[in-house]
This record gives sequence, structure tokens and C-alpha cells, in this order.
Amino acid sequence: MHFTWDEKTIGWLLDAADYTGFYEKLAGMLLPYIRLRGTLCDMGCGMALADVALAREIGEITCVDVNDAVLSVAKREADRRGAENMTFLKTDGLRAEGRWDTVTAMFHGSVDRFCVPYLRKANDRLLFVTHGAGIHHGGGEECVNATEAAEWLDAGGWRYERQDAVLEFGQPHRSVEEAVESTAAFKPGMPANELRRRVLDALQPTGRDDFPFYTPKPRSFAIFAIKRAENAHLL
Repeated sequence: MHFTWDEKTIGWLLDAADYTGFYEKLAGMLLPYIRLRGTLCDMGCGMALADVALAREIGEITCVDVNDAVLSVAKREADRRGAENMTFLKTDGLRAEGRWDTVTAMFHGSVDRFCVPYLRKANDRLLFVTHGAGIHHGGGEECVNATEAAEWLDAGGWRYERQDAVLEFGQPHRSVEEAVESTAAFKPGMPANELRRRVLDALQPTGRDDFPFYTPKPRSFAIFAIKRAENAHLL
């Protein structure tokens, strides 16, 4: 998915996160792999919504991203939820200095580029969360899916645990026109008539006053848990 981070797209993504509880559920799935009360670094954290959800169980969380806009949102959400154990660093994950018990990379980058340098920064393990098998988001290194990640890991002799899952992460809307506008922002280049038809076909009434319409979207993904101790010979 390629889009521009701006006030509107960030607002729509926050609406979707609040409405579906996607990141709280994702955090619950990650928690069994994380050293409680330990340290965690999220590389390419985006709005860090999963980190905010994890904050009450983790000692210290460092959120790394190169984008000022999303880091600003991440800080605001951490403040709103009282997550005082989170710090924010504007840099590329490969340039981030430090060691943490757990390093995460969620829907960020390609396992072949990041596995070794990120696992070197982890005392315990790297958690790599990627798009579900067969899903492609425009190509390039930022769009690896679960099948591609597993093929690379297997070819290199890496040991890992894998958990596949599907969670709802659709978009709530305040109006039909907002539904069209938000879909256009996240699907740039689609002809206007086709886009409007698709929006109207998918739209569901909710019976709610705040968000009377909803576009469902199951989001499939996979969690790869890669322990440092089991793969030290590859680092």
C-alpha cells in the first residue's frame, strides 16, 4: 500500500485502529514472544500503536522511524495512553545504535535486508511481522510477504517460529463521500468511476452515529520469531 502520510490519512488510520482494535489484538499475539519488563525497539515504528498497547508490559520501548509526521502521532498517542516508558528516535533502523532484549519490525522492510542487522541488536529475539502469504503491496523491498520471508529464511538455514493470522482492519466512515475520499487516498491511480463503484459495493451500514458506514477488510499477516541464540552462527 502506497500513500502519503498527511493529516487526513493519519486520521483515517487512527479511526480504523480504534474501531477494530487491530493493534491491541496484534500486541496480544506478540506478547508471548517478548521478555516481560525487558527492553524493546520497534524499527520503522510508524504510529507505534502496537507499542503503545504493549507499553504496560514492557520495561522500556524505543520507537524508531524516519518520518516526522508519524513520530509526532506516536508521541501523542503514547501521551494520551500514559505510556511514559516510550522514547522516540528519528533515524533509519539500520543506523539505530543500541541493544535491546527484543527488536520488532512490523510491516516494515524485507527480511533479507534487515534480519541480520536487526537480530544483532537483539539480546533475545527479532519479531518480524509481514503481510500474509500471496499478498503484494506494490513491489519493492518494503512489500515482502510471508511466503517470500519463509523462503529466504529456509534457504539460509535460519531457525524460527511462525504464526499466521487474520484480523479485521477495515475502515469506518462518517459519510459515503468520506469513504470515497479515503479509498482514493489509499488506492491512488484507480479511475474515479470504478473506485466509487467499488466503494459503494463494499460499504456496510453500522447503525452507529459516529461512523454510520464501514468497509470491511480482513488483514492477513505472519509473525516470525527469530531467536538470537538459535541463529548466532549466522550473524
